[in-house]
Order: sequence, then C-alpha cells, then structure tokens
Amino acid sequence: MTAVTDKVIVPAVERFFQRPEIRGTLEFLSSRLPASAEIFVAGGSIRNLIINLLHGQAPPTRDIDIFIGGLDRDFSLSGVLRDQTAEPTDLKGLRWYPVSSALAYDLCLLADFVVIAAGHLEPTVENLLSGIDFTVNAVIYDFHRKLLFENGCMAAVRDRVIDFNSRFIPDKQLIAYRILLMGYKTGFNLSRPVFQYVKTQLDVATGIQLKGLFRAKVGRAMAAAIMGEYNALCRHPSYDAYLADRDRLVQRAAALQPGEPVPSRGRFVGPNG
Repeated sequence: MTAVTDKVIVPAVERFFQRPEIRGTLEFLSSRLPASAEIFVAGGSIRNLIINLLHGQAPPTRDIDIFIGGLDRDFSLSGVLRDQTAEPTDLKGLRWYPVSSALAYDLCLLADFVVIAAGHLEPTVENLLSGIDFTVNAVIYDFHRKLLFENGCMAAVRDRVIDFNSRFIPDKQLIAYRILLMGYKTGFNLSRPVFQYVKTQLDVATGIQLKGLFRAKVGRAMAAAIMGEYNALCRHPSYDAYLADRDRLVQRAAALQPGEPVPSRGRFVGPNG
C-alpha cells in the first residue's frame, strides 16, 4: 500500500471530492453513520480521473464505490438510509441514489467485501486494497483523512494494461465479465496472465452465460461488441500475437486524419486516447 503524492493527481482527486454534489452526499452519509465509521472511496471513479489526467479521455463515471469500515459486521446500512432511494446489490451491498446527485453510490461494509469475507480477513484498508481485482482499480481515497493510496494503479493506467491485483477469483463468470467490460471501456491491453485466463479458463457454457449477462446489463448492441472482442481475443494463437494486433490498431489510429472513424476495439482508444 503506497501513499500517492503526485502533485497533479492528488490535487485533482481532492477537487473531485470537493465538488458540492459529491462532498455534500458523502458528508450526509457520514452524518448518518456512527462516529467510528471510516469512508473509503475505491476503484472506478478515481481510476477514470487518473486515466483522464494521463491520457486525455476516460470512460464516463456513473457511480462511486464506497467501502465503510469501523463498524460492527451486523451494522445495517439500509437502516440508516431507510428514508432514501436505495436497493440491495448482488454482493451484500446497497446501491444508493441520492436526490442531490446524478451519480449512484454503491455502498458496502468493509467486512462484507468479498475477498475479506471469504478469506476471513481483518476488515482493514490494507486488505481492501490488496483484495481489489485489478491494478487499474487498486486505488483508494480516505474521505475523512483526505489521503490517497494505491497498489500499482498509477503504473497500470500509465502503461494502459489490465492486470490482476488479487489472485482470488470468487466467481469465474463475474471476473470474466469485469475483465471484458473493462477492456472494452478503456481500450487497455490485457496483461499476459489476464489474457491467458480469458483464453483458457472460460468454457462454452460460461461464454453463453456471459453473453446473456452483458445483454441484461449493457444492452444488446454493447453486448455484441464486447463478445466480438472476446471472440477475436480467443482467435489469437499467442499473447505476442494479441499484442502485435493491438499495436497495429494503435498505429492505424494514430495515422488517421481528423474525422475518420477509429478502428478501435476499445471505446476510448483513438488518436487522442
């Protein structure tokens, strides 16, 4: 676990959390929780901010992932937000839709984080950070202490690579879904271990399940595009062939004239991406 001190990224993250609708929402949440509660923002929203700072464009942020520490394992999040619009999520969390924010907030007790719960680990920020799935997501902002921590996120974003941060695989279909969706959204390359996992560990039945899951979650058009990328990946005979093909796409994109369509496998890879 490394404290981030970058003189560009840290102020940008602080500005993000000082936006009135975000700061106000998190302060409201804090006011509903016991004084012992710790609020940690992890993953996507911060990752996207760093991607935008380093590469000029990023996937849109539609939700903020929050883990809450310092509370008993039987603490009821739904109880403190009973007058709010919220719904349970698949992994024992709560998806909250504050009236004052256009963003959704995915809340989870630190003790219920799947890696901590399954591994019977102490619900600490260190175990949270080491248990996050991919290095591009391994970044945490401590809302109360105003500190930013990472575990390889900065290098992963700089190098445009999706690699495993945790080797714990709670569900084969879920991790495959997250790999393919993140690859599609960011246009980042898969690392060798992630490539090998997708290519060798997913059977036909899982592929069919993934197709249905993508259709349900992101719609038929995006599901078709994501599964098209998956099928193309599986046709590569080796990781080196996969990288060579990706390099050719980047070179073609860089050579485009303004206004030409980008031959990209990722929605956010292009001449400026």
